[in-house]
Amino acid sequence: MFRFFASAAVVLAGLGLQPVISTQAASFDCSKAATPFERAICSDEALSKADERLAKTYATAIGGLSEFALGEMRSSQRAWLDYAQRACTRDAVAMISGDYDEWGLRCLRNIFDSRSRVLETSRMVEGERYYPMARFAAQQDPDEADNPDSNWPVAQHELSVVQIDSDEDYASKFNALVLAEGEKLSTPFAAQGGPESMADDTSSDTSNSIRVERVAGRNLISLEVNTYWYGHGAAHGNYSISYLHFLKDQGRFLEAGDLFQGKGWQRALLELVVAAAEEEHGDNLMLEDTTYIAESVIDPGRWNLSDPYGLVMQFQPYEISAYAYGAPTTRVPWAALEPYLTENADRIRRGY
Repeated sequence: MFRFFASAAVVLAGLGLQPVISTQAASFDCSKAATPFERAICSDEALSKADERLAKTYATAIGGLSEFALGEMRSSQRAWLDYAQRACTRDAVAMISGDYDEWGLRCLRNIFDSRSRVLETSRMVEGERYYPMARFAAQQDPDEADNPDSNWPVAQHELSVVQIDSDEDYASKFNALVLAEGEKLSTPFAAQGGPESMADDTSSDTSNSIRVERVAGRNLISLEVNTYWYGHGAAHGNYSISYLHFLKDQGRFLEAGDLFQGKGWQRALLELVVAAAEEEHGDNLMLEDTTYIAESVIDPGRWNLSDPYGLVMQFQPYEISAYAYGAPTTRVPWAALEPYLTENADRIRRGY
């Protein structure tokens, strides 16, 4: 039986490396699968489909990249391949014998699908080429080492941040700033050295990303920042949604003073946001005291600028409502904010 094998044949061939079990570049004979990882991909139907999806996604994701960006994508894929072989074992070490149990197979399916979703962000947006840079790490959870039935024996950490494939000066500034923000999100990767130099975070799983949310005009690149953290054994994970707005002509992220000015704008914005939230969310709102969100509403990281009619304010789970209600938003019309906007506010938010 022949089939695509993204993780050990297609992907490694794309990296300029020899496939693990065959000299064929795009497929292999599954009867010759030599490792538990290879056998799992050949024997599990859902994982095989996830692998086929990954093969196509990777081939598409690297298309049209410069040599530099292609090298970074290949490096990320090498790191992912190493991570994938360790993240779904019981000790964060690649298996050399035996077979994956049901937990391991389910874990592998999730790992493959997660990688495909990241690679799908490699694309053109408004004439500019974006691609994801990713880092991965797997560490054994020492508190679970003696439990053979544990559902979280390994701490899994994934980080992806968008980069621009361009020689323009603003692109290098953008790439450096976004990388720095990614390190703030995932402190285990701040050392820039991968698993061997990352800080210990062995009792939780993290999945964090910075992706293009919107490109406006010729000057504004808005990014959506997503974080997810799950402490092993917790009832549920936690997450956050925020934004970064890059001004190409100034080579920096948007600051509050770019849009708002004058005495008292902070208080006015807070009052308008609270009124809008009360009207929109009604009994779902849990906001008896508004002072603790005063700093949040004036933070550009909470501002979604994609709505042409109003400033969309992003709140986090638990912040103004119950966890089950999610991460609510509310909108304040730009017309209501007009007295407090700078002269260039409209131009900035529209990207001109």
